[in-house]
Amino acid sequence: MRLETDRLVIRTFSEGDLADFAKLLDIPEVGGWQQQRSNPRRFLDWHISNYLAMDIVRGIVCLGVFDKSNGAILGAAGAGEHDDLHETEVFFSLIPAARGSGYAREAAAAVTEWALAGYDIPYLIATVAVGNSASQKVVSGCGYALVDERVLLVHVSGRSERFRYYRRYRRPEG
Repeated sequence: MRLETDRLVIRTFSEGDLADFAKLLDIPEVGGWQQQRSNPRRFLDWHISNYLAMDIVRGIVCLGVFDKSNGAILGAAGAGEHDDLHETEVFFSLIPAARGSGYAREAAAAVTEWALAGYDIPYLIATVAVGNSASQKVVSGCGYALVDERVLLVHVSGRSERFRYYRRYRRPEG
C-alpha cells in the first residue's frame, strides 16, 4: 500500500526497512515504541504481519512516512483500533528533526482520506494529550473537530492522562 503527497511517500514497511524503522523507536513521545528498542526486528515483523488483514477497525495498520525527494524516513502514520475506546483512530509521529515543516499534517491528512475512503466507518478519531498543542493543530488542520476532553489510560505507563478527543466524519458524497 502506498500513498503519495506533494512531499511524502507513505507506505507499508518491508523487511528491508529495518534500519530506518529502528530510528522510530527513539521518538521521545512514543513510549510503547521505545520499549521495543531491544528487538526492532520482531516489532517490524509484527507490523508487517498486520498488512495481511489491513484491518484498521479491529487491528492496526502502521505505515512509514518517507521524504519523497530523498527517501529518508521521517516518521510513521496509520490508523487502528483505540485500545479502550474501540473506535478507529488516526495516529502519526515524526522524528524530532522532521518536525515543524508540515509533514505531520500532510501525512495525517493522507491517512485520514485513505481510511475514510477505503473503510466502512462513519468517522475517525484522534486523541491528543492536552499539553501537545502541535498535534492538536495537526488534527484540527486535517478537519477533525474537538468533541471533548477525556481521561484515558496510557497502557505502556499504567497512568491515566487527559486527552483531547477529536472526530473527523466522512464527508457527504456529491
